[in-house]
Amino acid sequence: MEKLQYKIKNGPRVEALNQFKLEDGTIVAIFQGFRGENPELDFIVKYKEPGKRLRTPSHTHWIVDLIVKGEINKSSTLDLVKELIEIYDNVNPFQTVEERDTYKLIYAHEVARDFSWLEGTGSLSLELIGTLVELFSKCEKQTTGAFMFKSMLTLAKDYLEGKKDYYQIIGTSKRV
Repeated sequence: MEKLQYKIKNGPRVEALNQFKLEDGTIVAIFQGFRGENPELDFIVKYKEPGKRLRTPSHTHWIVDLIVKGEINKSSTLDLVKELIEIYDNVNPFQTVEERDTYKLIYAHEVARDFSWLEGTGSLSLELIGTLVELFSKCEKQTTGAFMFKSMLTLAKDYLEGKKDYYQIIGTSKRV
C-alpha cells in the first residue's frame, strides 16, 4: 500500500509514518506531530475514504456522527460511547518512535464487530470511529494533564444520557 502524503502549509510534503487500511477501504494515517511533552512521539491523524480527499478529522466530525447514531438508537449508541471511554481508559501512550511507527490497531475492529447493528447510521463507519478513538487516546495520553479528548467522550455520554443538550455538545466540539 502506497503511503499517504500531505503538504504542510508553507512547508514540504510529508509521508505517513504509519497507516491502517480499514475494511471499507478507508486509510487512516499518522504523520509526525510537534506538540506536547514528547513532540518526537506526537502525531497527527488524517484519513482518506475511497474516492475522497485526505481529511483531518475534527472533534465535531465524530461527535456529530455519534449524535446521529444516538438519534436512531440512543441506548446502543450510549453502550458504544461507554465502550469508547473504556478503550480510552485502557490505552497507553507510545513509549518509542518505533512503537508508534509499527503500531497495529487493537480495539478498532472489535468496536466495528461488537456494535455492527449501528453500522450504516451516520456517515462514519464504526471501524473509523474506533480507529480515531484508539489513536486520539494514545496521542492525548502522551501529555500529562491533557484531557480534551476524554472530556469530549464524557460529554457524548452525558448527551446520550440526557444530561447535556445538543448545543452544549456541538459548541464544545467547535472550541477544541
